[in-house]
Amino acid sequence: MERIKLNAAARNQLATLKRRTGIEHNNAICRHALCISLANPSVPPEENFSFGGGIEIDWRTLTGGQDALYHNLLVVRLLSEGKRVTEEAVRLTFVLHVHRGLSYLVSRRENDLLVEMAESLGVASN
Repeated sequence: MERIKLNAAARNQLATLKRRTGIEHNNAICRHALCISLANPSVPPEENFSFGGGIEIDWRTLTGGQDALYHNLLVVRLLSEGKRVTEEAVRLTFVLHVHRGLSYLVSRRENDLLVEMAESLGVASN
């Protein structure tokens, strides 16, 4: 994967999350969103995304140099769902989970969101 496309709703959710959390980079928020969604055992609903008005993020930037780790997380998820592993399936799984994860994050109350993100980043919450 070279570049990842996210739709306009995801772009707006990222702007909201950046404003609410102070996190500057879309890639950090997208990584968090992906992991939150992957932790949910349910399968995200299939969607036909329209990427007009959305954004593109470079895969290597998004993964923070951990390309193999994130690729393998997606492969494991596909295998656990009994799906065939192809590059297109990995890409689609990524897009579905990031979009679902962003929806989860943006729907949380601001204080809960900040505490959760701080804890996941290893920041003490006293």
